[in-house]
Amino acid sequence: MLAKQMLVVCLVALTVGVVGCEPKIVSSDAAVYQTGKLYANSGKDIDAVYQATIKAMEKLELKVTDKAKDAFGAKVIAKSSDEKNIVVIIKPVTDKRTQYTIQVGTLGNEERSGKIYAEIDNVLQGKAK
Repeated sequence: MLAKQMLVVCLVALTVGVVGCEPKIVSSDAAVYQTGKLYANSGKDIDAVYQATIKAMEKLELKVTDKAKDAFGAKVIAKSSDEKNIVVIIKPVTDKRTQYTIQVGTLGNEERSGKIYAEIDNVLQGKAK
């Protein structure tokens, strides 16, 4: 009985450890959705990703409620018409590489996160109109 309880405890601890980890994205300009957030890399600098995020929010008609940027990172917060908060956290990795996360609502929304990511990527690639 004790061995069974220990096994359950170990499995729970392993699950929490794996789920709580940020995914590794190998290439630039790629994204993966995990645990309520979309994790993305860009081959552009932080300024370009920050400006692209603001333009993408405007294009998607999401109301930007807060934005901030400094040498260490940036944040853009917006609200959708159904009152869902959208939070984009942007962090520089190198001078020409940036990581960012997109979270929609408290628990996340993969479809909306993907649309926001696609629009940010379009702006970064010069495809936005």
